Amino acid sequence: MTLTLQQANTLIIDDFQSMRTMLREFVKSMGMTRVDTACHGRDAISHLSSSKYDIVICDFNLGPGANGQQVLEEARARNLIGVSTIWVIVTAEKTADMVMGAAEIKPDDYLLKPINQVLLQSRLEKLIARKQSLGVVEAAIRAKDFGAALAQCDLLIRMQSANPHEVLRIKSDLLLTLGDYDAARTVYETVLAQRSVAWAKTGLGKVLFYTGDLAGAVTLFQQVLAENQMYIEAADWLAKTYEAMGDLVQAQQTLERAAKLSPNSPLRQKTLGDTALKNGDLDQAQTAFEKNIKISEFSSFKSPAVYARLAEVLLDKGESQEALNVLKRSKTDFRYNSAAARLTAAAESRVYLKLGQTDKAQAAMAQAEQLATQMGGKLSPELMVELAKSHLKLGHKDKACELLGEVIKNDHENAQLSSDIEAIFAGENLAGEGQALIKASRQEVIDINNQGVMLAKQGQFQQGATLLRSAVKKLPTSEVMIVNLCGLLIAQMNKGGYSDALAAEARDLLDRVHEINPGNKKFYSYLLVLARLQRA
Repeated sequence: MTLTLQQANTLIIDDFQSMRTMLREFVKSMGMTRVDTACHGRDAISHLSSSKYDIVICDFNLGPGANGQQVLEEARARNLIGVSTIWVIVTAEKTADMVMGAAEIKPDDYLLKPINQVLLQSRLEKLIARKQSLGVVEAAIRAKDFGAALAQCDLLIRMQSANPHEVLRIKSDLLLTLGDYDAARTVYETVLAQRSVAWAKTGLGKVLFYTGDLAGAVTLFQQVLAENQMYIEAADWLAKTYEAMGDLVQAQQTLERAAKLSPNSPLRQKTLGDTALKNGDLDQAQTAFEKNIKISEFSSFKSPAVYARLAEVLLDKGESQEALNVLKRSKTDFRYNSAAARLTAAAESRVYLKLGQTDKAQAAMAQAEQLATQMGGKLSPELMVELAKSHLKLGHKDKACELLGEVIKNDHENAQLSSDIEAIFAGENLAGEGQALIKASRQEVIDINNQGVMLAKQGQFQQGATLLRSAVKKLPTSEVMIVNLCGLLIAQMNKGGYSDALAAEARDLLDRVHEINPGNKKFYSYLLVLARLQRA
C-alpha cells in the first residue's frame, strides 16, 4: 500500500503552544487529518508508546526535561519507532555540539528555524517517497520474522526502489544482527565496489571485528575517519577494537578525540570515563563522568553506576567528602530505584572506610546486603561487582569471592570482565587468588556445557536438557548457558519434530537472553530456526 502525506499519522513535539499550533496548521493544510501534539519529552514518549506514527516533527529544545535528541534516542532504544518512521528535528540552534549530536542520532531531516509550510511540505514529500516502501520491512522486523524482513529487502532491491542504499543498509544491519557475517560482508563489499561509503566501510569493519580480524578492523575504521573525521560511529568502534586488543591507551585517545568533536553522547562519555579510570587517568575519568551526569539528567541512559564510578575517582584523588556528596546526589536522583540504592550503599561503605569511619562503613554495607537480599536472585553483574569490591575492602574475602565467582560463571567468555575482576583482586594484593577463582569458575561452566553438548550428540536430549535447566536455574544471567539450552531444545525438535511446549520454552529462553543482552546474535538466528520449524 502506498502511503501519502494525507494518510500519515503525525506527531508534533514542541514545548511552545504557538509553535505546536503553527506546525499543526501547516500539516493540516497539506491534507493531514491524523495529527497529535506533545509538549515535552515525557508526553512525547507516552504518545509514541501508545500509537504508531509515520511522521514525527520534533523541536530540539523542549524546555525542562529531555530534549529532542534524547527523545529520539529513547524512542529507538525502546523500539517505539521503526525503519519506516520519518523523524524531523526542528531547531533554532546552530552550535557545533548540537549539530554533531543531532547528526549522530541520524534523524531523517534537520530543519533550521524559521521554517515555512512550503519548505516543510517539500521535505516531507521527499521523505515519504523514500520511506513508504519500508513499511513492510518494518512490520516483519516488529513481528521478529527476520527471514521475511530480509526477503522484503531483496524484493525492494530487485524492484529498484527509490532508496536502494537505505534498503541495503537495513539489510546489512539485519544480517549483522543475525550473525550472518559472510552475507553482511557481501552486501558491504558490493556497495564499496561502487564507491567509498562511510556506513558500508564501517559495517565491514564490524564484520572483521566480530570474526576476529581486529587489525583489519582497525585499518578500516581509521580509513573511515581519515576520509571523514565527523563519522563518529567509526571512532567508537575503533576505540572498542583497541580495547579488545588490550590497547587501552589508544582506546582512550580515540574516545577523547571523538568526545571533543561530539561531546553530548552519554554512552561515549561513560565509556571514556571507564577507560580513563582503567588507565589511572583520574582527571579525565572525573571530567567524563561529570559530563555524563550533566547531559544524562533527562536521558534514558542515566545510570547510577556513573555516580558510583565518579565517587570512586574522587576517593582515589583523596576527595572523600566530595565522593560522599556525589553519592548523596545519587540517592536523590534515583530515589525510587532500589537497585541504585544498593549500588550507592556499597560505594558509600568504601568511602567511609577510607575516612576511617569503620562503623559507618559496616552499616552502609549491611544496608547494601539487606537491599540485595530483598532482590533475591535478580542482582545485576554491575551491582555484584560493587558489592564484592566493598566486601574485599572490609576484609570479607569469602563473600567477595562468592559474588565474583558467580559473575564470571554467568559471563565466562567475557575476557574484558575477567580482566577487570583480576585487576580488582590485584588491587587488594590478591592477584594469585583472583586468577585461581577466575580459572575455576570458567572451568565449571565449560564442563557443564561440554557435558550437555555430549549428551545432545548422543541423542540424550532429555538428560541434556535436565542438566542445562539446572545450570540455568543456578546461573540465571548466563547468556551462554541459556543459549545452549535453547539450542539443545531446537536440536531435539529437529530430530523428533516440532513441539509447542519445547518451542514455547525456547522462546522464553530467547526473551531472557534478549533482556540480558539485546545484541546477542543467537537470539535472532534461533528465532529464524524456530519460525522454520513451526512452518515445516
